[in-house]
Amino acid sequence: MLINLTLLDVANACGGELVGENCVLSAVVTDTRKILSGCLFVALKGERYDGHDYIDQAVQNGAVAVLSDRNINVPSYVKVTDTTLAYGAVARLIRDAFQGAVVCITGSNGKTTVKDWLAQSLSDKNVLKTRANLNNQIGVPQTLLELGANHDVAVIEAGTSFTGEIPRLASIAFPDIVILTNASGSHFEGLGGLESIAKEKGALISGSSANASVVLNADDEYFDYWCDLAGDRKVYSFGFSESAVLYASDIKLGAESSSAIFHFNGDSLPLNIAGAGKHQIANGMAVVLAMLILGIDFKQATDKLATPVLVSGRLERLTAKNGALLINDCYNASPSSVEAAIDVLATQSAEETWLILGALGELGAQRDAIHHGLGIYAKDKGISCLICVGPVAGVAGAAFRSKGGNAIFCNTHNEAATVVRPLDKKHAILVKGSRSAKMENVIEALIN
Repeated sequence: MLINLTLLDVANACGGELVGENCVLSAVVTDTRKILSGCLFVALKGERYDGHDYIDQAVQNGAVAVLSDRNINVPSYVKVTDTTLAYGAVARLIRDAFQGAVVCITGSNGKTTVKDWLAQSLSDKNVLKTRANLNNQIGVPQTLLELGANHDVAVIEAGTSFTGEIPRLASIAFPDIVILTNASGSHFEGLGGLESIAKEKGALISGSSANASVVLNADDEYFDYWCDLAGDRKVYSFGFSESAVLYASDIKLGAESSSAIFHFNGDSLPLNIAGAGKHQIANGMAVVLAMLILGIDFKQATDKLATPVLVSGRLERLTAKNGALLINDCYNASPSSVEAAIDVLATQSAEETWLILGALGELGAQRDAIHHGLGIYAKDKGISCLICVGPVAGVAGAAFRSKGGNAIFCNTHNEAATVVRPLDKKHAILVKGSRSAKMENVIEALIN
């Protein structure tokens, strides 16, 4: 760990009761498979698990103390009301000891891409970044607890699935730089309407350091609201109009990359942006602004955008067995990200473009209306065929067919894969859906 912690430090940080002897801790662990000698075992509790069931095993494997929400029979422990909240408080101790910059990224779309792109672009620094999708109230503390004296920057992704999660994450990460990519129609089920989503995302701003720098999307309808939340914090905006601090013009979108001119503080630089789609240019602008805040030269920062960011399942270009272009965008899905992916599919130089769509989750009462709209959008963009997996995605297929499009309805992933398996290099296939739809099964069936 970055600093030496004692069990009393933990108790004080989370308002807990120290029971037994104080001791020095070598690490903070939540998984009994990763127990280290001298560590603190945090007994987290979720809907389907309870870490308290593994306390004896943790102690036998070398844990010297436990963080618990109940009285337990071990020599030393800290009793708290909620071990998840306490875990975050312990991570905040490590974060406060860190002397480098903490960059925290949230938004409905693009946060994972921005996180990975920024981390790889800071090639001259030792960067700790969020791995995979460890972006919740368990994953953010887990990441911050990995901070070491060798790290220069932490790049942390903050996601949310319920109201109040972002404020918690802000109190743990306490960012020096906030990047808020956008607010769009995702997580309706957990967060309510778009305004509620914007407020939840904005809590990362109000929970940041008083001296934090804030990177905002000037084209988002909630931009002014987020600027108000920023208060005296310095705001750096990006967008496609000249009102933004960093804006892009002369945009040319290609099948695999784009070009544009970036304008900042009177300087204008032409550049190539790795990755297809206008949304990727927006992501690139957010990355550049973060690098500028970190003291990197404008030219050096923009040059980094020519190197593609490789995120598995994010517009990942593969080749199906018969030679068709296979675009894997299965990492997750929101309405706007589906539209962005359709835009990319439509730019491909293929005789026919095929979309295999799985259901989008967490949309609440707007589920059917959103899927209907996506079917219309795909048809308007000239997609050749829409294959729907399951009844929810079938709503999009019905809308696509109502506009004269060729829609195919499937019940399983294998059925969808069977339909497109004969397609060859004259075809481009996009596979898209929420994580819950498990559309990666279609990808595996087509490449293996």
